[in-house]
Amino acid sequence: MQEPHNEGRIPPSQRSGEPAVSGVPSQFEEAYLRFGPLLRKIAAKKFGIPVQDVEPLVHDVFATYFLRWTTVEAPERYLVGAICNASRKYWEQADAAGLIFCGETPCAATPSDALLREVHSKVLLSRILGCVGAKCRDLLEGYYMNGETTRAIADRLRSSPATVLVLLHRCRKRALAAYQSMTERS
Repeated sequence: MQEPHNEGRIPPSQRSGEPAVSGVPSQFEEAYLRFGPLLRKIAAKKFGIPVQDVEPLVHDVFATYFLRWTTVEAPERYLVGAICNASRKYWEQADAAGLIFCGETPCAATPSDALLREVHSKVLLSRILGCVGAKCRDLLEGYYMNGETTRAIADRLRSSPATVLVLLHRCRKRALAAYQSMTERS
C-alpha cells in the first residue's frame, strides 16, 4: 500500500501534541492562526460575504476540519475548498430567503390585496360550510359552486325543483346564521 503524500499535513508526532491552554491541541491553533486570515479574505473579497457573516462561516469551516483532520492530506487545499463551498452555500440560502422575504421592496412572494381577500373568503366559506351540515353543504356546493340546476339537483335527490328551492332557502338561512355568529365573535 502506498503512503499518502504528507505535504502540508500536520506530522503525526504533532497530532497527539500537548493541548494548548484552552484545551485545544496546538496544531489546531496553528492551523487557525495560519489559515484563518486567508479564509476570511476569500469569503469577504472573492465571494462578497458581509463582514458580520464571515467569522461564523470561517468557524464552521474549521469545525468541519477539526472533525476530519486525520483524513485531510493537505489542510490548506481542504480549508480553501471548504470556505469556497460554504460561501456558495451562504449565497444560495441568502437568495432563497430573499425570494421569500423581500424586505421593504415589493416582490413576487408578497401577496396582493386581492389574493389576501380571496384566501380570507375561502377560509370563511369553508368554516361556514362546516357549520351548516352535510345535506346543506352538498346542496349549496352543487348549486353555487358546481353550477347544477334545480332540476338536476331535484333528480339527484328524487324530489321536485320547488322542493330544492325551499331547501336552498333554508340552507342559505343556516349559512347566514353561521356567518353572523362568526362575525359577532371576532
